[in-house]
Amino acid sequence: MKIAVLSDSTSYLSQTLIDKYNIKIAPLSVTFDNGENFVENASISADEFYERMKSSKTIPTTSQPAIGEFITNFEKLRDEGYTDVICVFLSAGISGSYQTATQAGEMVEGIDVHTFDSKISAMVQGSYVLRAIEMIEQGYEPIEIIDDLKAMRAETGAILMVDDLKNLQKSGRITGAQAWIGTMLKMKPVLRFEDGLILPDEKVRTKKRALQEIINKVIHLVKDYEDVTLFVIGGDIKEDADWMYNELQEKYPQYKVHYSHLGPVIAAHLGSGGMGLGYTGRAIRLD
Repeated sequence: MKIAVLSDSTSYLSQTLIDKYNIKIAPLSVTFDNGENFVENASISADEFYERMKSSKTIPTTSQPAIGEFITNFEKLRDEGYTDVICVFLSAGISGSYQTATQAGEMVEGIDVHTFDSKISAMVQGSYVLRAIEMIEQGYEPIEIIDDLKAMRAETGAILMVDDLKNLQKSGRITGAQAWIGTMLKMKPVLRFEDGLILPDEKVRTKKRALQEIINKVIHLVKDYEDVTLFVIGGDIKEDADWMYNELQEKYPQYKVHYSHLGPVIAAHLGSGGMGLGYTGRAIRLD
């Protein structure tokens, strides 16, 4: 048995990790109002995306990989001698990548495709990839790995902050926020991932209070976990992510804290000023 691992580009794993563990990446893409299309991380960086978004008249649209791309990936892995592939995708509640890959896997013979809906995105999604790799190295079977990832999902999540709800509302990626629309003047929306959806959680008066509230909520959620890994997910306002990272390092030294980022696809939905704090009740290695 030879097991590969594949994820989409919104897991935002570093190129160092991708190369070291031979992780296959299926990239999503973003398209601006002038028709220019960019493959995430390959033809546009996060910083370049934010600059372009400032001058864009409309919110950039995002696209998942085509089914043919998944078929090609799976066939290539099969031809390289892999018998199985564990595939970790961003939430099926905000993208069709998981469903498309599942369908593609049923169309390819000679390799068993095991798809997993992370019900989240960014480096929190990436933590499932790294957990799967660790279990492969320890000799676990694919079904055991998928079962473990499902159990891990019950102790994994993220709290988010956005500058406003404009991007999320127009892209259709937020649920249950109608009561908030029109009442957000000088307020900062705090959001949460729940069962794969982005839901409104709380309205906070200032950014500083919102950042502290995100920390408070996450620390409360993880307080009973034996192992904890935290992911500061930075956006275009670097000082906000830096403040949160330093605050966590200083006040919660018992937790492993990693600094990560939002790439173009997720940034398109959250907009400028978006960031978050992810967590999982597992010790995730990033080396």
